[in-house]
Amino acid sequence: MICTKCGKDNLIKADYCVQCGHAFTKQEKEAAYNQTIYGKLDRFDEVKSWVTLKKITGNFFVRLLILVCIAVIGFLTHTNRGTEMKLLESSEYAIDWNSTRNEYYLYSDLDQIHLKLYLPGKPESIGVAVLDAQGNVISSDTYSTDTEPVLEKNGSSYKISGIYEEGETSILASVYDTVYRDMMK
Repeated sequence: MICTKCGKDNLIKADYCVQCGHAFTKQEKEAAYNQTIYGKLDRFDEVKSWVTLKKITGNFFVRLLILVCIAVIGFLTHTNRGTEMKLLESSEYAIDWNSTRNEYYLYSDLDQIHLKLYLPGKPESIGVAVLDAQGNVISSDTYSTDTEPVLEKNGSSYKISGIYEEGETSILASVYDTVYRDMMK
C-alpha cells in the first residue's frame, strides 16, 4: 500500500506508514487490498455467488421458505386428485380401463360392490343408471354424495354420474366376475 502523504510503499496490512507515521483509513486499506490478487479473487467469488444463486439460497431463511413451499405444493398435489370424475381403488374390486370404449371394467368375487368415487368440486348427488346392450337406461337410482353407490355383478353396464348444479359428468362401468379379468385383457 502506498502512503498518500509521503509515497512510501508499505505492507498491505499496515495501519500506519513506516516512514511518516500517517494512519491509513479503512477506505485506503480496502482500496489497496482490492488491487491485490486476493482482492480480485474475493470480488470474483462475490460475483460467482450471485450468478450461481448461492448468495440467495445460502441464506437460512430462504432455504426454510423453499422447504415450506415444497411441502405446501406436495400437500396440495397429494390432496388434489384432478378435475375429472374417476373410480378409486377398493379391496372389493379390481379396476381396468378400456381407453377405446372409455369404460371402466370392475372385477370382483362379490355379488355387490360398494363403488368408491372421486368427484371433483361439490356435486349435489350421484346418479347410477343401469344400461342395456344398446346403451339405453333400464333403471336408475340417486345417491347422496356421502354414500357409496352399490353395483351388482350381473354383466350390466352402468352410467355413473356426478350431478352438479350446472350439469353432470359421467363415466361408464361394467362389473364382472374376477375369472373374466384375464380373458378381457
